Amino acid sequence: MKMLQYSTARLFYYKKQTLLYCLFSGFSALLLLISFNLYHLQTTLYQQLNERIQLFDASEIKENLPSANVVQDFYVFMIVGLLGVFGLFYFIFFLHSLRKNRFELINWRLAGLTKTKIFLFLFWQQILPIVLSCATLFLVVFSFQTIYQELLQKINLMILELFELPNLSSALSSHSGFSIFVDQQTFFKIDFISDTFITDTVKSIGQTLMSLILISTVLSIGLFLIFNQISKRKKGLFDEPR
Repeated sequence: MKMLQYSTARLFYYKKQTLLYCLFSGFSALLLLISFNLYHLQTTLYQQLNERIQLFDASEIKENLPSANVVQDFYVFMIVGLLGVFGLFYFIFFLHSLRKNRFELINWRLAGLTKTKIFLFLFWQQILPIVLSCATLFLVVFSFQTIYQELLQKINLMILELFELPNLSSALSSHSGFSIFVDQQTFFKIDFISDTFITDTVKSIGQTLMSLILISTVLSIGLFLIFNQISKRKKGLFDEPR
């Protein structure tokens, strides 16, 4: 517990570095949250699109419409790419932390601290900002839900336009025989259902947090083990105290 307290205190001591890392974690979490959210919302959107197509008797639109699976696959590609970029920068941050604290870690090891405690000291400084960033993001999203929904609308329409959506500039005929004009932005707009949106957003935040923690944990353990082996070969300073 004292090691975690000391690790937390160091985060406050190195304010600029901590702020930079928090901004990076928060921005990564936001992009992942949006991607996960839009991935889940495609199911709701395509149900609504089918209803609109039936209303306007526009089978031609359905034939030229990209399938929900294709759009969801695109969001999966985005998620994997974002996680890859996060992993790369996390690798740099953790490696910098190892180098910066190298002599202090060696001194602690010589003083008898276990490798587990030393790892927790380093890992806690990396994982705490991620957890706090996701928690803050959760509060912001639900505090400014309308703004967040508008952001999702704009991004989703931009993504859909990459798939060459059918042209809706011509009049669409309804079953009643009336002719009305509907633009793409209106036709492909997500009609947010409160309960579904909240469920999808909570699920997306959970997936974002777990993805970031999983990547952070794997990279941290791997880098620490490599650092441990290098230290052993060079000076034997990370050997078990006798």
